[in-house]
Amino acid sequence: MSFHSSAFFLLVSLFTVTIQADQTCRSNLKESTPTSRFVFSDNGTVTDTETKIIWMRCAMGQKWDGKTCAGKAHEYSWQEAMDAVAELNSDTFGEPSSWRLPLVPELASIVERQCFEPRVNLSVFPATPSKAFWTGMEKKGSSEQAYAINFGRGGVTPSKKTSVGPVRLMRDGPNGKWWKMDNVMKKGS
Repeated sequence: MSFHSSAFFLLVSLFTVTIQADQTCRSNLKESTPTSRFVFSDNGTVTDTETKIIWMRCAMGQKWDGKTCAGKAHEYSWQEAMDAVAELNSDTFGEPSSWRLPLVPELASIVERQCFEPRVNLSVFPATPSKAFWTGMEKKGSSEQAYAINFGRGGVTPSKKTSVGPVRLMRDGPNGKWWKMDNVMKKGS
């Protein structure tokens, strides 16, 4: 093997290691979503004791195998995600189902500020891709955009609804929403 092909192989190997790097967490920051905040169910859901939201542990397309989320998260356009949720809720054999896309404050409530790549507690939400997840919130004044939260490095951004991204579903807790939109709007004003 020549020097150039050895150097190329080494460079490709280093790049591969970088792509497969593990989540990074900063120990100097307090956990924002400690595992103790969640109650785990055998059916692949968790209940957040702070917000009372019931979350699917896996992104749509992945399957809970009793230990982790197996498979690859499916990526949807925003409308495809809304349609997939409607189909899931209608395919319940007569049982009521109320899964939905979270709104920005709801999805932001599970962002782990101590970690990135992905920006989530992997003990609670294993195998979460470091990608922008859709929310159910459209951008005000733009019928072509909806908000997504980036679980790689973080941040909320409006994205074209034709873009694709993974989805994590939720159900409201027993008392409905844990926050009021009026309060969110006043804080942002």
